[in-house]
Amino acid sequence: MGLRGDNCKGRERAIISFHARMTSDQQNLGNNAVVVFGKVTENSGSAYNGNAGKFTAPEDGIYSFTWTILTKPGKIFITNIVVNDTSNIVGYNYVNGRGGSHTFPTGSVTTIIKMKKNDKVWIRADGKHGEYAYGNWSSFSGFKLS
Repeated sequence: MGLRGDNCKGRERAIISFHARMTSDQQNLGNNAVVVFGKVTENSGSAYNGNAGKFTAPEDGIYSFTWTILTKPGKIFITNIVVNDTSNIVGYNYVNGRGGSHTFPTGSVTTIIKMKKNDKVWIRADGKHGEYAYGNWSSFSGFKLS
């Protein structure tokens, strides 16, 4: 069981949170491919599966998720956050290194999602635009708000 904290009503509740980075750079992902953040550094409540790249809500509630992608000049990496299937998109992240700059573009997005127990959330590649993401600089995290 994860850490415990007090809520406003004085009852204790389990803390549900996770943070993960890619284990390596990801390149040329296909349409709707799961973007796997396999290097898990925090997983209170054990709700995030680093092998599958998916978070499963252990209980009903409102959850916050943030993901960050870093690409390199000349590449693009577009992602979505989806709930339960690839047609239920609730957020977008567009990182474009094709603009002629020599910088390494990054993009971060935060979403708030009302979930039911056993709902699944993950990051997926959008279209054929999963060209390149730096592993150590790209991350996915989330926690239960209430």
